[in-house]
Amino acid sequence: MYKLFEIVLDFFFPPACSICGKIYKGYLCEECKKEIEKYKIKTNIRSERFHLLVYEDLIREKMIQYKFYDNPYLYHFFYEILINDKSACEFLKSYDIIIPVPIHNKRKWKRGYNQSSLIAKEVSKKLDIMYEVNCLKKIINTAPQSKMNKEARSKNAKDVYIVKNEQKIINKNVLIFDDIYTTGATTNECKKILKQHGANKVGIITIAKD
Repeated sequence: MYKLFEIVLDFFFPPACSICGKIYKGYLCEECKKEIEKYKIKTNIRSERFHLLVYEDLIREKMIQYKFYDNPYLYHFFYEILINDKSACEFLKSYDIIIPVPIHNKRKWKRGYNQSSLIAKEVSKKLDIMYEVNCLKKIINTAPQSKMNKEARSKNAKDVYIVKNEQKIINKNVLIFDDIYTTGATTNECKKILKQHGANKVGIITIAKD
């Protein structure tokens, strides 16, 4: 039934490349995949951090459209880049659980979606990694980090996350998934609290690095 629904949906609203607009099933055509290569960051998959793209020009434009202009469908664009990157997939497969950085309920209600969660969920399905959104929760609706300096970001992210259902992460290799890495204040705070509650190894993967 779901497959039939997808076929009907694709007939009336055919998927198109998110860059050039050409009708293309994969949301990123072969020509535009080549364009994306110049934004790739070479990362050692043995480290505990993996940053996929440089946050500039086209990537910055698409990320802003995705996060702030009510374009949730653009998760397809970032998902396609990530899932077609061999190094990223190898890095992802070394973890048991993938946890998207949570946003506060008020912000999620206002935006309508958690941008990191949409991508992480699809990645977990494709690579058969457990996806968990009920372990890490943001309990304080902090001011946006984007216009803060490093020191302010660190203070803004401190003590705003809690761990629930810690039995799910004890002795597990846990991967934190976020959209943009700037100073690392958010992901480092998440990493710290997950380690405090029994996670074995905690890695970080982000779509872009500023």
